[in-house]
Amino acid sequence: MKKWMLPFLAILCFVAESIFVDLWPKNDLYIDYFFVPRFFLVFLVFTAVYIGKMRAMIYGLIFGLLYDCVYTELLGVYAFAFTLIAYLAAKAMKVLYQHWFIACLLALFFITVLEFYVYGIQLLIGRTDMPWQTFCSHRLWPTLLLNSAFLLVFSYPLKQRLVKIKRLEQEH
Repeated sequence: MKKWMLPFLAILCFVAESIFVDLWPKNDLYIDYFFVPRFFLVFLVFTAVYIGKMRAMIYGLIFGLLYDCVYTELLGVYAFAFTLIAYLAAKAMKVLYQHWFIACLLALFFITVLEFYVYGIQLLIGRTDMPWQTFCSHRLWPTLLLNSAFLLVFSYPLKQRLVKIKRLEQEH
């Protein structure tokens, strides 16, 4: 049972994104602004910080490919991004102090990086013509606001659960 806790959390965060989008209100404010949940990315950064680089990179690759298959038409965009973000988050924690608040800031930073990366890819292949200012005001800031609220509510329990998983794995 204990060995399935981390995959369960990964699946829960992955599925929670699409459930959240389905339950999010659809009135005029939310049509003009894009609130993109990045719950799995938060999980991935916290896994890189509290569990380890290799496990986070494996989860990033597997769920990135799954994300590409389910949500996008371009294979490899999220698989590459999630794997690289897991690697960079683990490397960053070698320099930064391993604290819950630092992990939250790191998650928000990588959400920003992912949003710019996906926007750049979409712009490059001609799938969007959204201007830079519109992207920042209508997608980036609402996304950061939504994910900040998610971090405010769920980051500390997630950290506690990941630390417990790591401790249980080290005991066995």
